Amino acid sequence: MQALSRRGVRILAVVTTVLTGLLILLGVYTAATGTGLTCQGRWPLCGGPLFGLLPPNYASIPEWTHRLVASITGFFILGTAYGAWKVFDQRRIHVALAVAILVLPVQILLGRETVVTYTALVQTLHHAAALVIFGGFVSGTAWMFDGTETRHESAATTGHGVNADD
Repeated sequence: MQALSRRGVRILAVVTTVLTGLLILLGVYTAATGTGLTCQGRWPLCGGPLFGLLPPNYASIPEWTHRLVASITGFFILGTAYGAWKVFDQRRIHVALAVAILVLPVQILLGRETVVTYTALVQTLHHAAALVIFGGFVSGTAWMFDGTETRHESAATTGHGVNADD
């Protein structure tokens, strides 16, 4: 198995950050159109075919898509944070991504509540949590590119003081 590289984690961080931003936009659309209600208060299932996994009608496709993209994004968030912790030794990167990881389960529970209770407060908290996660990833990703990470590992392995994949 190939070791994680800084370049690979940086690319993954950019993809995760963009995916998180797109998820927020999809969530805003879903909330604004009220399509979260089309799953009739069911979560995580939506009441359609294939054991309730698929959308029951066309109106519920935005909500179902938001749930699917949120699931995929959640795994990207976890994988990116893991990779960043392994290859970067900068405390600010670790803190930014740790905040995002700590807020993630709260975000998931608030996402459930947007379907089950659908109040303005729940919608606001769900969106605020999403922005905290997004902010953590924007910050952490930017810091991965600023070039100030400790280079002692690469100096020891290459003998040059600069990592070959930077």
